[in-house]
Amino acid sequence: MKAGMSDHNKRDALRVPVKCKVKIRPLDYGSAYYGNCTDLSVTGLTVETSYVPRPDEQFDLFVMPPSDGTGPRVPLAVRVKVVRCHQMERGQMYELGLLILKVIR
Repeated sequence: MKAGMSDHNKRDALRVPVKCKVKIRPLDYGSAYYGNCTDLSVTGLTVETSYVPRPDEQFDLFVMPPSDGTGPRVPLAVRVKVVRCHQMERGQMYELGLLILKVIR
């Protein structure tokens, strides 16, 4: 790995840029939160949301695939763990780095 690389670029798996809506479902079954997935790999993803998680928090995430006009869309459902959280807009938007722990469906 090159010295000086940002944490965002320290990846073992290739990340693919995407624009997909997501639903965040905390494990305590409280209120759902929504956001946008901006990149995805086999090991993790980045989400922009107003939800502020606890460090190392786990939750279920539902990623809606883009519409291609061919029929119903089935979301990717995964259990994830928060590995980073950066504020993007003061008190409004956060960028979450998430590790995929388990594919639910």
